[in-house]
Amino acid sequence: MIESIDRILEPELNKGKDELAEWANGDFSHAFCSTNEDDVIKSYGRVMTWVQVQSQYTDAAKAEFANEADGWLVAYAMAKGRIVVTHEVLRPDVRARVPIPNVCEPFQIRYIDTFAMLRELGVRFA
Repeated sequence: MIESIDRILEPELNKGKDELAEWANGDFSHAFCSTNEDDVIKSYGRVMTWVQVQSQYTDAAKAEFANEADGWLVAYAMAKGRIVVTHEVLRPDVRARVPIPNVCEPFQIRYIDTFAMLRELGVRFA
């Protein structure tokens, strides 16, 4: 099963007002899960607390992470036992951005890229 979260749909996908937004709001709308659940909110608090105490990240990087959907995506995966799909890579020395894998690692949340996901799902293109 492939799913995403409401905070990816709104505002990130919907701001484009394009075919992707139309598809996401139509055929794929059932797959955007609510982050307004107690377990997700609790996990989000844990994620944000962890990010805020990491001295390696700049204050601007922490603020950016807090204002985008990435933290909610990690929190949803933590709360629901899901795998995060991202093209970001682990970057232990980065300061100016908080990459998703850098947050997944300490919480032991599995993450993979899109190609690995397609392989694991057995998707074949003819």
